[in-house]
Amino acid sequence: MTDSDKRQARRISYPCEAECYGATSNPLSPRISDLSVTGAFIDCMIELPVGSRMTLKFDLPTAKVSVTAEVVHSMPHFGMGVRFVDLSDEQRQAIDKVVQENA
Repeated sequence: MTDSDKRQARRISYPCEAECYGATSNPLSPRISDLSVTGAFIDCMIELPVGSRMTLKFDLPTAKVSVTAEVVHSMPHFGMGVRFVDLSDEQRQAIDKVVQENA
C-alpha cells in the first residue's frame, strides 16, 4: 500500500507560512508545503518524534486556522507529516474550499 492509498482526503500543494508552538521550547516558523482536511506536510529542519503534538497556526483566504497537530511521519532535515486533531467545522470547511479550488 502506498502513502497515497493510505490518505483519506485529497491533498494539494499549498505553500504557506505557519507558526508552531509547544513542540519545542522555542516556537518554530515552518512552511506548509501540502495540505488536506486531515493534515499537512510541514517543511522543517528540526525533527520531532512521531506522536509529538503541537499547536499549528496558518492563514487561509477565508479563515485563520489554529489546530492541534500530531506528527505521524518524520523525515530528518526535510519535514514532518502531521494529522490535524481538533479542527472545527468552520476550519475544515475553509480547508476543503482551498483544496477543491486548487485541485
